[in-house]
Amino acid sequence: MEAAARSQELVVWTEPRALEEARTIFAPYAPRFETKLPKRFKVKDQARVSVVYVSHPKEGSGLERMLISLRDAKVSSFLLYAPHHSTSFAFHIGTIVGRQKFVHAELTGDLRHLKQLLRQRNVLAHEPSSTDPESLSDLAEVRGRLGLNQAALAEGLKITVRTLQNWEAGRGTSQMGKKTADLRELLSRMDDYVVAPREKEWLSTPLAAFRGSTPREMIVQGRLRDLVLEFDRLREGQPV
Repeated sequence: MEAAARSQELVVWTEPRALEEARTIFAPYAPRFETKLPKRFKVKDQARVSVVYVSHPKEGSGLERMLISLRDAKVSSFLLYAPHHSTSFAFHIGTIVGRQKFVHAELTGDLRHLKQLLRQRNVLAHEPSSTDPESLSDLAEVRGRLGLNQAALAEGLKITVRTLQNWEAGRGTSQMGKKTADLRELLSRMDDYVVAPREKEWLSTPLAAFRGSTPREMIVQGRLRDLVLEFDRLREGQPV
């Protein structure tokens, strides 16, 4: 989807009991929060991007009524964010979407994927950038995201396992910013260009540009910069 010429405003629909939780999640986007469907939608709301935040999956017609109202009001685009959804609930939502013939509704339970979808719709977050080494605050979480153990990530960063263990524990981080710069850039490119639900698949897919090496293998080999540059070449349309 092409981004609009100007940034779009966001409206988040949720139940009253989930309002505070929704405020925490969506605060960077400065949205308007709504807990009740109006009897009549204003024309300006039809052009805004809407997110239906489902904090607690449940059966019943309430969610379907909300989606039908959004559809009938000709809201241009809306997303369903259900971070705690199960496979059965995803199927339930899919059934509703199919039954009511929603064309522009998309369901995700992954926060990074939600952010990608909002960027596609030109809904911009207002998050201050940071060059603080601690901006990569949870290396253990990063390892989990990449599917690496401590030894593999330490090898990729060209540090000792003990150093990585110290960093994960918040100790001796004076060189952490410098040593993880390429890793931070790679994660940023992945956030921008790799669809979050397919990230694990991408990490284990052989890349023709690197003679069949997978991204995960390249990370362990310490070739993070090569991956960053490859993303940049693809973005600029250069041959690889």
